[in-house]
Amino acid sequence: MIRANRQDVAALAGVSTAVVSYVVNGGPRPVAEATRERVLKAMDQLNYRPNASARALKLSKTYVLGLMMWDITNPYYSEFARIFQDLAYQAGYATMVANTGQDGAKETPELESLLAREVDGIATYGIRKEETLKLLASSGVRTVSMNWHLGEQETPTVATDYYGATMMAIDHLRWHGHTRIGFIGGFDDPTQRESTWRAALEATFGEDLDQFAEWGEFSSEGGYHAAMRLLARPDHPTAVFVSSDVQAIGALRAAQVLGLNVPSDIAMVAFDGTTASAFTAPPLTSVQVPFEVTARQCLRKLTDPAGTFERHTTIPHRLVLRESCGCHSSEAG
Repeated sequence: MIRANRQDVAALAGVSTAVVSYVVNGGPRPVAEATRERVLKAMDQLNYRPNASARALKLSKTYVLGLMMWDITNPYYSEFARIFQDLAYQAGYATMVANTGQDGAKETPELESLLAREVDGIATYGIRKEETLKLLASSGVRTVSMNWHLGEQETPTVATDYYGATMMAIDHLRWHGHTRIGFIGGFDDPTQRESTWRAALEATFGEDLDQFAEWGEFSSEGGYHAAMRLLARPDHPTAVFVSSDVQAIGALRAAQVLGLNVPSDIAMVAFDGTTASAFTAPPLTSVQVPFEVTARQCLRKLTDPAGTFERHTTIPHRLVLRESCGCHSSEAG
């Protein structure tokens, strides 16, 4: 089947190819509504699709954004990606998702793939490798980071107040009467979750604090194995702050295997606020980061032609109270 071109559309609609171009590109000259409808009807009849490469060359824009994430199977990333993609679509942009891996092994080739497709901007959940940072900096592509600065302070960020969010979780566990509060974290996590937990409890436990911490991959399996090591100890903590919902799901399973009741034997608060946290057994109390607010702020910084936005934006968080911490009803704290 021969693909229809702009000349075919113009002939069927009874207009010039220039008018077809004005309709496709939204200008630069106005088109009467009746004429516009004829062109659109002709495009539909011929199943005509504008050549994206040619349009991008003419407009110096591809209307494609890149989204670099560690692990799309993690509910946190998959939920965010869906919302980001939906909002980008509403703004007229397509989204290319690059899955870089938790160890960052695929960072550079995935970035090279995005750059080869000449994306208009890239949102990333952090880059670990120096070579990837250099490549991104030399590309000139507009970038926004969603959890920490990328090597230098000029990269725009849209991030949570990790210190305040972690302190909110720990203070809530203290309100329930816990002093032996453990920590389950991810490998090489550069956010402030672990350092905040240490700052909050070091004065009480000093060097003994390390016995209350374990680490694993940011996955249910990683959380399960970390919790199995931590909670199997005879002097295990009475409460634990888990640095991601997906790890907490595994930690809940570990507590069940060990015969521990949540929350009476071990209280638990997680971080992320994914949809899945409301459907665990028991439902997870979790620090919730608003995905839609984060996505909107990222898109604004990636697509605002004037670039008139604050360099660093802190996203508000809230603590959603459920049964895993010892509360009896779901509410915002």
